[in-house]
Amino acid sequence: MLCRKGRAEKLTRDHTPDHRDERHRIRRFGGFVTWNSVGEASVNGRLAMTRSIGDFHLKASGVIAEPDTRRLTHASDSFLALTTDGINFLLSDQEICDVINRCQDPTEAADVIAQQALQYGSEDNASILVVPFGAWGKHQSSTAVYSMSRNFSSSGRWA
Repeated sequence: MLCRKGRAEKLTRDHTPDHRDERHRIRRFGGFVTWNSVGEASVNGRLAMTRSIGDFHLKASGVIAEPDTRRLTHASDSFLALTTDGINFLLSDQEICDVINRCQDPTEAADVIAQQALQYGSEDNASILVVPFGAWGKHQSSTAVYSMSRNFSSSGRWA
């Protein structure tokens, strides 16, 4: 995710078994997709993503490490945030952008985001890399303030 003029701009799409093309590749390699009781899909009942740097045990089932990306002309960008699903399944891109914009430096920003994901209940790898650009500290995302606590609704979604 890129933060441009205080707004989050997604540079990739989530690679999940919910996408027909991802599911097709998994099945073509002999893997399978299952859905749990709340409708979340996973590869071979184990992984919520279809692309992963690790998870070597699922490579033969069609899990690959290559992301879909796009190129942008560098403009008024504050930073690039690279996150794992343990973070971006719990925090929206704009939440990440807003929180990072309130931090003094990229190290603090990465720590705050990772801690926030863990506090929200992440049981997955909650890793983040924040790469500062020339507009670091020049843009505030919004006036919204995010609480370090959330309520979990009965529907299984964050409220």
